[in-house]
Amino acid sequence: MTPFLQALSFLTVLRVPASVVAKPPGPWTAVWFPVIGALLGGGLAALLAGLRLAFPPLVGAGLTVALWILATGAIHLDGLIDCADALPGLRTPEERMRILKDPTVGAYGVAAGACGVLLKVAATAAAPVWAPVLAGTLGRWACLVAMVAQPYHGRDGHGSGSTLTLGLGGRHLLAGSLVPAGIALAAGWVGVAMLAAAALAALGFARLAAHRLPAATGDVYGAIIETAEIATLCLSSTPPLP
Repeated sequence: MTPFLQALSFLTVLRVPASVVAKPPGPWTAVWFPVIGALLGGGLAALLAGLRLAFPPLVGAGLTVALWILATGAIHLDGLIDCADALPGLRTPEERMRILKDPTVGAYGVAAGACGVLLKVAATAAAPVWAPVLAGTLGRWACLVAMVAQPYHGRDGHGSGSTLTLGLGGRHLLAGSLVPAGIALAAGWVGVAMLAAAALAALGFARLAAHRLPAATGDVYGAIIETAEIATLCLSSTPPLP
């Protein structure tokens, strides 16, 4: 249960025993990321269903997204904001890394954060009630794909999450794909298409980071999770084909 609890600690604000946090996380911790996403999404879906009984769809969606951000400590949204500031423009990789570590937020970051929250609320209001489950698991599965494709900055031992990608490979990706693949299949061909889209988006974002940064960072992985969640919710909100 240690890898599961470590994943829970990484991705949410829930507290776990100090003895679990004290151990360095390994690649099997990352395997549990999609499961944590599915559990988080399930709780949010239940909340959304209840809120829709009492409030208009947009209000219920806004409250759901607010709890979504609180439950994750806003770390994924923070990654999206930091990457929006650091990745665009003509800068050296070292300058981009400095911007990622800078606690201040620039204009691109503010715009990306605002647009991300607005899109998430609007898509959640229009999407089926089960959409947060798919978004939660696919977002963290996309992160797992990116972690396999692009190593964490500090894989040599520097950086709090460096041991997550140490030894991470195909067997871990295969094990971590079981839950999101099952949920995607349950959603039909649309879910399978979202699964493929999440993988392509994660690989594309990881490729961009590889060209513009010395290596991926926690902010990059967080941005991938947030982007994949938003994209999944937006696709879920589209009307079915006739």
